[in-house]
Amino acid sequence: MKLDEHKLYLLGEFAEDYLERRLSRRDLLRRALLVTGSVSLAATSLLALGCGDSASEPEATAAPSQPTSAPSPAASASSAGVPENDADIIAQAVGYPGPAGQLKGYLARPRAGGTAAGILVIHENRGLVEHIRDVARRYAKQGFVALAVDMASRGGGSTEDAQRNLGLLNQVSAEDHVKDLQAGLDYLESQSFVRAGGLGVTGFCYGGGFCLDLTAASADIKASVPYYGTAARAIANGLDRTRAAVLVMYGGTDSRITGERDRVEAALKAAGTTYEIKVYETAGHAFFNDTGGSYNQAAAADAWTTTLAWFRKYLA
Repeated sequence: MKLDEHKLYLLGEFAEDYLERRLSRRDLLRRALLVTGSVSLAATSLLALGCGDSASEPEATAAPSQPTSAPSPAASASSAGVPENDADIIAQAVGYPGPAGQLKGYLARPRAGGTAAGILVIHENRGLVEHIRDVARRYAKQGFVALAVDMASRGGGSTEDAQRNLGLLNQVSAEDHVKDLQAGLDYLESQSFVRAGGLGVTGFCYGGGFCLDLTAASADIKASVPYYGTAARAIANGLDRTRAAVLVMYGGTDSRITGERDRVEAALKAAGTTYEIKVYETAGHAFFNDTGGSYNQAAAADAWTTTLAWFRKYLA
């Protein structure tokens, strides 16, 4: 069995956490099995990533870099979160047709009348959890219509059990995920309150990679903002032909993903499209997630302001 670029990305992320002692060996093996579906393939893949099988290797001594289910007190104090009952927005779970059946998502929009640009929000490998729903509400508070897609829809949808969600995500091929994401764009475009021709996409980590995939695959996207996602599949599948305005966000200490920068820039230059690449030198992977241990408040705040300005400019 050959692993696609997104599964390889996940294995690399888990291996990095393990080697930096942020993840126990037991959790490493559990996650690798969820990604590969095979004990032998998991073992072979981890060995190739430098994760030996010695029983004497140390257990994790620091918090995993994966987002946790609740923010730290410091993150809560600095978060730009928007509650579901905010008077300026309407937010709710939605269902819409997909290529293999009903898909799930979370739609947030301004309560005021009129039309607004639509933004597809693609979650991390933990599924459609509360943090991502909050990101959708933040966009609605800023005057956008945001659809946070549930990439675990084919398996019944996300819960707050991140391990279960990870398993469901990896039961679906990258090609089918992209088709489901396109269905999300189609759903947004069909809404009377979404302005015609004003579709954007953003995503984080695992979702950042699929943000790039969708940017390469869909002519409907006018602006794209991927956060620290692998570009390997997108580069192989047409990123150099996109017409979208692309703003790429990286963390400077996230060498595994930021190391793709030159290849991404070459593809965007070849496309002849408008683009910008921002690297926050002191930030790491997942720096935007204010419910996780890698949250960087200064980088996240600047990235949010820059992202809003990008969408306002190119979705006008």
